[in-house]
Amino acid sequence: MRGVYSLGVLAALEEMGFGSSFDHIAGASAGAHNGTHFITGQARYGVETYIDYLSNRHFIDLLRANKQVDIDYLIDHVVRRTRPFNLPALVEASTVLHIALTDVQDATAHYVTNRTPGIDLWEAFRATAAMPILYNQFVRVGDRLYLDGSLSDCLPLQRVVDCGCRYIVVVLTKPLSFRSKRVSAPLRALAWRATRHYSQALKQALFDENRNFNNTMSALAGNNGLIASESTKMLVIAPNDGANLVTCITTDAKRLRQCALQARVDAWRAFGQSPPPKDNPFRTDGV
Repeated sequence: MRGVYSLGVLAALEEMGFGSSFDHIAGASAGAHNGTHFITGQARYGVETYIDYLSNRHFIDLLRANKQVDIDYLIDHVVRRTRPFNLPALVEASTVLHIALTDVQDATAHYVTNRTPGIDLWEAFRATAAMPILYNQFVRVGDRLYLDGSLSDCLPLQRVVDCGCRYIVVVLTKPLSFRSKRVSAPLRALAWRATRHYSQALKQALFDENRNFNNTMSALAGNNGLIASESTKMLVIAPNDGANLVTCITTDAKRLRQCALQARVDAWRAFGQSPPPKDNPFRTDGV
């Protein structure tokens, strides 16, 4: 649900007329879903999906015995039927979407794209969002099993650098000053039962995820070690503070809408402008 911020930024870019300006978009988990909305001209539509169609107990219910975050509901009910992705437009788009996946055996990052032959994109979308513990199921894509792409590559920036991109927009859902803390020993112990079928590499990726994330955030803050050459330019759009941010399990529609509205403001300000006035940029009437 934190992805409502990044999709709010993409909706603002769409509003500015940049919808077809990118050669490559890379994302993990909600970031990959958001990239699909943006590439197919559905960014605002996607924000409204978060607010009106995912802020319910069908999707998130921490009292359920399993699948507290039901990724199957998200894929099979919401983005395939009720609020569908425009998959034909995605496949035909000139922009390449890179979807990050985490291999369950060795916890390495793998990528599929809207150009990868023989891949079921719906299963790729399911796999990249397959949250450990809260969803806790492995997903087969091709001949391998995968889990949440953010475990191995939470911010696939190097992926687009390696594609030769020289002008890069990075969208974060946390302030640049934010640093993640290592999972405490008591929480590791509590998670033992839920992760007992994980490989050792996958457990390490889950419990030490903060290390890669923090290294990336520090590099972004100083633009160190992430630039392929001096000709590469990077714009980082991130919340200035956490006042209007939400968590990955927020279901309060008003808070989600406020987060998206803040994202819209932050995106316009990143380009040195104020957003044009609109009565209701992200309506919440379920229409």
